[in-house]
Amino acid sequence: MPSSPAPRAECRVVLDSNVWIDILVFDDPATRPILAALERGTLVALIDSRCLYELERVLDYPQFQARAIDKAAALATVSRLACRIDAPPSVDVDARPLPKCKDRDDQKFLELAHAAQADWLVSKDRALLKLDRRTARDFGFRITQPAPFTEACAIDAAPAATAAPA
Repeated sequence: MPSSPAPRAECRVVLDSNVWIDILVFDDPATRPILAALERGTLVALIDSRCLYELERVLDYPQFQARAIDKAAALATVSRLACRIDAPPSVDVDARPLPKCKDRDDQKFLELAHAAQADWLVSKDRALLKLDRRTARDFGFRITQPAPFTEACAIDAAPAATAAPA
C-alpha cells in the first residue's frame, strides 16, 4: 500500500488574482487576516506560473497605475509570501475530471488547487464559487470568499511576532 503524505500543520490555499489585489493594492479588511497568517507562516499560499502571469497582467491595469502601485514590490511580496509550484504532480488518467469553470480564465485556479492538494481556493469570482460543493465533495478542497475563509479557519489579523531588538 502506498504511504500517505505526512499530515500538514498549516493550511494550503490558492488565492485568485482578485484576492491578491485586495491584499497588495486595496488593503481590504477581509484579506488582512490572510496576509497576517501568511506572514506568520500558519497559512501557505500556492501559486504557479500561469496564476503569477495573470497577476502580473492585472497589476498593469490602468486603474492600478493611477494608484501608483509599485509592481515590482507587489510581486516581491507575492514571491516572499507564496510557495511557487512549478510542475504539477502527474495526474491519474482514470481520475475524475475537474469541473469546468464558466470563466475559462479561472480554470487555472481550480487546476492549481487540485494539483497542489490545496485545502482552499479563495476567490470572489461567482463562477468559481458556484463550484464549491462539487470540489469539496469530489476533490477535497473548498472554494469560498475571504471573510468566510478566515472564519472557517479561525484566522485572525494579529501580525507576525517580531524579534525584540537586542
